[in-house]
Amino acid sequence: MVAMIRIFSFLFLSSVQASLRGKINATSGSLSTEALRETVLQEVMAALGSGNRVTQERLSAIEKIVRPTFEAMPKNDQGNLEDAAARYVLHRLFVQRHAMYIKGLEASGMSWNQSSTKEVLEDHVPSFVLSLFEDRLKGQGLGLHELTVLAATLEHLIHDEALSRLGVVYQAHGIPLNNSVNEVDLQMLIDTYMTIFLVGSDMNATSVAEERERVVETYPGWDNTRKFTENVRGDVLAKAGKNAGQNFSFDMATQIVEEIGERYGHWQDSECRDLKRLLSKYERPGTGRVLLKDFYGAALSGNWQFSESVDYLQELGALDTTDPKNLAVLIPNYVNSQSNCVASSSIYSVCCINECEALMGHLERQVAAPEASPQQLLQLVSQLPSASQPARQPSSELAQRLEEVATHHDGMVPLHGRLFAQWLHHAYPRECPYPHLTGKTNPMTADQWMQAKGQGVAATKEEMKRFVNSSPREAPAAAANLPWSHEEELVAKDKRSSSTGFFRKALWLLAALGITGQMLRGVFNMTRQGKETTARGCGERRKVTIEWPDGQMSSCFKIFKHLHLSIQCISLYLYVYPLVN
Repeated sequence: MVAMIRIFSFLFLSSVQASLRGKINATSGSLSTEALRETVLQEVMAALGSGNRVTQERLSAIEKIVRPTFEAMPKNDQGNLEDAAARYVLHRLFVQRHAMYIKGLEASGMSWNQSSTKEVLEDHVPSFVLSLFEDRLKGQGLGLHELTVLAATLEHLIHDEALSRLGVVYQAHGIPLNNSVNEVDLQMLIDTYMTIFLVGSDMNATSVAEERERVVETYPGWDNTRKFTENVRGDVLAKAGKNAGQNFSFDMATQIVEEIGERYGHWQDSECRDLKRLLSKYERPGTGRVLLKDFYGAALSGNWQFSESVDYLQELGALDTTDPKNLAVLIPNYVNSQSNCVASSSIYSVCCINECEALMGHLERQVAAPEASPQQLLQLVSQLPSASQPARQPSSELAQRLEEVATHHDGMVPLHGRLFAQWLHHAYPRECPYPHLTGKTNPMTADQWMQAKGQGVAATKEEMKRFVNSSPREAPAAAANLPWSHEEELVAKDKRSSSTGFFRKALWLLAALGITGQMLRGVFNMTRQGKETTARGCGERRKVTIEWPDGQMSSCFKIFKHLHLSIQCISLYLYVYPLVN
């Protein structure tokens, strides 16, 4: 009978599992198949026109970057990403790939679900392209392939914007687009292009010289930027088989500015690393914080870039106000803030690359799931160095904090939540920003701040001196209790665990009840007929005659009955659970 029950269990659950798999494959989102991916791609390419850059090669490169994060993200019951998760993944992709912060994709002090992907993309993606995705998504969310095509579409729009900017440059210099130019004029056009890119203003023939003077005065890295563009120009021309003595078409100039766009974000990030190293000289050891008095002291000593006002630092999310008497600048929050963005367009800004995302990416690749146990994360982090610290075992206090996070989530730690981001900040205080609660900050660029507040972002020398002189002379004791709040905010919730988990439990229960019913029916029939049953137990082999309903079952048979049923349930579990999980 045991063997029959096991066979029945296996066959029943195997058929159910096959049925489930068929339904999952049928409903996991039609866009996730290779054939429909090609259909979407072809329609997007047709809609964008012949000049589009959405190619299979580009898609493969993007998908390779996106896949680990996609696999680790919480998903809906279709196995796809909902709006908030899609925004989060796209944001991280463009920061990692280009150091670009796409306007509307970043959280900017708000929650990731504050607006939908559709609302964000409406400002950038033509309506006829957006409708291609909407017609196919129909509330199912974005699969890996759809997300990849959408990212490539955004890259194409960025390319189009660069092309338009280059056309403005030619017009400002009075050069027709069908004219070829020599190498000297080509570099002049590239310089003007970068001026518009850095200053962020329109330009005409009368303002070229003025804007060039402005960028030289306001941007100290201009000389290095010019050398960078010269190197890119040389690389592109060499790859195309061109030499310095030739004339160059608008198409060749387009290829050069495209390559500048591809490389510029990572190239300029070296300035961010220099900024971080300089700021770290004033750090309170191991905290990732610089006392505001030391921050202003550095500015008064010649490091002019450390001059943001208290109000502006607070709005940026770069100020730790835990101890009002000892305000401190958060190094990673400051470095990654909008005050350090160096270029912008209507679609994106070029800012510092968040070093924490490389650490997070490593964890995502290793875990390959939306959540992990505290033990697994502690082991991974103990082997993971950062740019400023070697791999090391997290302190007992940090281990305890991680256990608290897990307790908050039934024993597991969601990777994409505020509490784990807060934990990472304390594990890597110079690389990982402190995650403020939604609505506590309102990051703005310097121009946005001036328009909104009617004042500049920098503190005056007098204000900085007053602050330094009024601050406590003695440095505060080493911070044993760094800021920690217990409020959680998840990028998204994994809905697969709730829906399919419930179904699996229900399925298991029905199977168990059905098989147990068959067992009890057999026992009932045997007892009604007064059959003899051989029981092994209670230390001997004996025959037990059972009469129904007047006979009394021996205590040994009672034990046997319960033990027998328990064995069947355990056996059933061993067969059923692996099948439905």
